[in-house]
Amino acid sequence: MAKADVACKLSHVELEGVDELSARVFRAFLRALRLHRQFMIATLADHDSHSGQAICLRFLSANDDITQRDLADALHLARPTVTKMLQAMEKVGLVERRADEADQRLTRVRLTAAGRKLEVELRTVSAALVNKTIGALNERDRGELERLLDALSGNISAAITARHDERVARTAGDDEPAARPSLS
Repeated sequence: MAKADVACKLSHVELEGVDELSARVFRAFLRALRLHRQFMIATLADHDSHSGQAICLRFLSANDDITQRDLADALHLARPTVTKMLQAMEKVGLVERRADEADQRLTRVRLTAAGRKLEVELRTVSAALVNKTIGALNERDRGELERLLDALSGNISAAITARHDERVARTAGDDEPAARPSLS
């Protein structure tokens, strides 16, 4: 069965305990996410890049000479995942990695001139992508979409915090309190 067929069948699965309007909105939201991801992947592939690399380049352009550990934490990725990505980027000359002068256990990462050039190119590509999608909505609809997505983000953030607090309450008595989740 083709991926599109599976996605179509999954989009019509009933969600018990969810009213029909909420279920339709949920399906529309998932459809938009899926299509956005497909468009973004195809657009970045035209520039021999992918979304993880674009995000990493963008972050490094604003935080040059960051430790690899801090980069992984900031990107919310596992350290081995970031290591693998940086190795590939280093191999094609986009980043340089070097040992930290003060602490040899740490590795610092910085963009090369080629990395900076690609980051600017991908920022332009991203702007075009936004203009073709969100920018194609009229101003009133963009404002309403922003308001609705902010409200949804607030609900999701509250649910994450409540889940975290429930987990902490269940494990009360442990020696160390659990770290509060990042909601960015």
